[in-house]
Amino acid sequence: MHAGRALTIPEIHTTPIPPEILEEIETFEEEAQRFQAGETPAEIFKPFRLQYGIYGQRQPDVQMVRIKIPFGGLTANQLRRIAELAETYATGVGHVTTRQDIQLHFVSLRHVGTIMRKLAEVGLTTREACANTVRNVTACHLAGVCPGEVFDVTPYAKTVAYHLLRNPLNQSLPRKFKIAFSGCHHDCALTPIHDIGLLATKRDDGTMGFRMVVGGGLGSTPRIAHLLREFVPMEELIPSIEAVIKVFDNLGNRKNRNKARMKFVIDKLGFPEFTRRWEEAYHALQAASGQRPTPTFLSHPDPAPLIMPVKPSRSGHGTHEQSQASAQTNGRGAEFERWRTTNTVAQRQPGFLAAVIKLPTGDITADQMLAVADMAETYSNGNIRTTIHQNLVLRWVPEARIEELYSELATHGLGQPGAEHAEDIVACPGTDTCGLGITSSKGLARALAEIFPPGQTADDLNGVSVHISGCHNSCAQHHIATIGLHGVGKRQGDHVAPVYELHLGGQINGSTKIGQMILKLPAKAVPRAIAHLLDLYRRSRHPGETLPAFIDRLGKAKLKEELIPYSILPAYEQDASYYFDWEADEEFTVEDLGPGECAGGALEMIDNRILEAEQELYQAKVLAEKHQYAFAVNKAYRAVVAAAKALLVTEGVDPNTDAETLAELDRFMAAHADLLPETYRTLRAQVSDLGPKEATQEFVHAKLAFARGFVEACRLATEQLTKDLKLGEAASCVAASASSTEPPSVQAAHQPPAEVLDLRGVMCPLNYVKTKLKLETMNHGDRLEVWLDAGDPIKNVPVSLRNDGHTVLTQEPLDAQALHFKVLVEKVEG
Repeated sequence: MHAGRALTIPEIHTTPIPPEILEEIETFEEEAQRFQAGETPAEIFKPFRLQYGIYGQRQPDVQMVRIKIPFGGLTANQLRRIAELAETYATGVGHVTTRQDIQLHFVSLRHVGTIMRKLAEVGLTTREACANTVRNVTACHLAGVCPGEVFDVTPYAKTVAYHLLRNPLNQSLPRKFKIAFSGCHHDCALTPIHDIGLLATKRDDGTMGFRMVVGGGLGSTPRIAHLLREFVPMEELIPSIEAVIKVFDNLGNRKNRNKARMKFVIDKLGFPEFTRRWEEAYHALQAASGQRPTPTFLSHPDPAPLIMPVKPSRSGHGTHEQSQASAQTNGRGAEFERWRTTNTVAQRQPGFLAAVIKLPTGDITADQMLAVADMAETYSNGNIRTTIHQNLVLRWVPEARIEELYSELATHGLGQPGAEHAEDIVACPGTDTCGLGITSSKGLARALAEIFPPGQTADDLNGVSVHISGCHNSCAQHHIATIGLHGVGKRQGDHVAPVYELHLGGQINGSTKIGQMILKLPAKAVPRAIAHLLDLYRRSRHPGETLPAFIDRLGKAKLKEELIPYSILPAYEQDASYYFDWEADEEFTVEDLGPGECAGGALEMIDNRILEAEQELYQAKVLAEKHQYAFAVNKAYRAVVAAAKALLVTEGVDPNTDAETLAELDRFMAAHADLLPETYRTLRAQVSDLGPKEATQEFVHAKLAFARGFVEACRLATEQLTKDLKLGEAASCVAASASSTEPPSVQAAHQPPAEVLDLRGVMCPLNYVKTKLKLETMNHGDRLEVWLDAGDPIKNVPVSLRNDGHTVLTQEPLDAQALHFKVLVEKVEG
């Protein structure tokens, strides 16, 4: 229970729990008891738990409970129940997510069943809020009141959500599946980044329907959705959606969860073939449609009826409390006007406003939830919407009462201006609670309040968004923000520092664009880097130019050049503060999140070395400007070596000395003649001359230009890399060998002894790269015995080879002490 004063919870209206849902909850309670008694292994209980919307936290023995809020619609009664649960069984705080859910953290497993029952009594559930299911169906929080909407999408979002909830089609998908509805061209629900996105449209004759896109998603491999149907009539909405899910269910990758989302199905098939498969599934559903009833679109709100508030008279009559609130408001005139400007939207219904309640990082206390529930009934129609920007909205507020509402909000700490503006930073829970989090995204969001002060952010940042994810999974949707950040860790000697990848220029409104990853910044340097970016914008922008347009015009190379100084990570001995995350008391560590993705580690190694090269170039430029020419040339040389080492990672080579690096690079260039310009063929000879101590300005500029060109060529070459580590023309240089048409099991009968690849002493991820390159020279069904060290090598390499599609036949120690292991791998084509 939350330690603090006891809240007075008003009476909550409940209804009997349907028998089938009660049985479902009892089943969860029974399995939870078996798990706690040690009768069910954790790996068996975990997927069962996730199916019920219960997520493990990074802290042991506590759970996160994710409450599903279809289209973000809540009643005051439901919000009071959530407040009661937060106070009684969690931390007294709820967290609104970017999928319009509400999460409760630090819940004991023994209380989860009780929470499920209490939610069911008010028409809420956690079912399928996690796991490989259709997640919460989201919709624009202004649906039904938006001045620019084509029509209200709420009934359709609600119908789809409840049609798919507990639907057999939705219980064991290859991976999670996300659906969103938008009602106007602003596309507030972000349909292009969803597995299915539905945008309201009308034909010339007034027929309503949806523009349907499929295959979008963010995460480590962001994709923009493809247009599947320009117009979906209402009667075809459900079968159109079901047909997409069926194709995904049949063809999704169930072996490698890193490639299991529907976007990868489309990547593999090609969109024309995916469309053909969808058409087959759709027609099959249509043929069987006579065997099932057509779903009826649900009215809204349900179960609470939509009661329009009567506009009060302007005579000033009201309660004593309202008179007091009005008096307080008069003392807050400037604050109120600022809040009204940023936090209210005029509805399409004259005389009414929608008021957005800003929740910093999406958090709201139980006491505040109770206050919002009361205000929803006093000033609105008893209904609340959650938003994908982690806020709450009260709609149908009469204009004449907006000041009273603001005064009450401010009294409860909910009157902060700037909702849905730049200062309204979106952040996932990060390392506060999430088991997958790497950095403290909420801590950084609070640190950035100095750069984006609430209610004081300049008008030139209108339309700018800032999103922070604690890992690459993009729960805060950093890829589509103007300024997006996601957390990683970077090792420097014996220490690891929290670092963020900076993405700039993402957007959805109008045209969809994934932000470009510019560079990596130590967490403690992020505020200074963002402040420099904004200062650069204000100094260099064209008249009327917005920040997104400025980012597009400058381009990645110039932006990186400007921000490189902030990317430098000092040694721990120089400044230990860089090795502590925001608001952390202990030194940063990266939690053991299970076996690593070796290909991802290799890509990160390449990125880090290219960044190192660019940092050296920046220092060379600064030194040259200060006429310290000898030092400048040395830095240019170091940049060349760092870029060369980045290229060599693709060969599984990590030389110890500069001489070895340059020799290996010359050999590499001989084998990959078309990869880089001819001028870099004999690199060792061209960089051996560091110049005299009294070098001329012309000599230095020539050396810097050569180094800059080489680093840029290496960057462009490595940017062509896929997660399969295919580098430009490199794949074609691997000796092609004829693949047998026999399956591996048939070839096994006449299998020659496996070739041995001894990688003892070779660290991750280079051991994986060497294994991968060796397998590329082998035939389908050939076997390779790989010798690996204990620890990370034996933990990570076999997993990554399985993810590549190869078969790991055996894995056993090489010696009695289990210091080394041998892994027998069978090559599988494709």
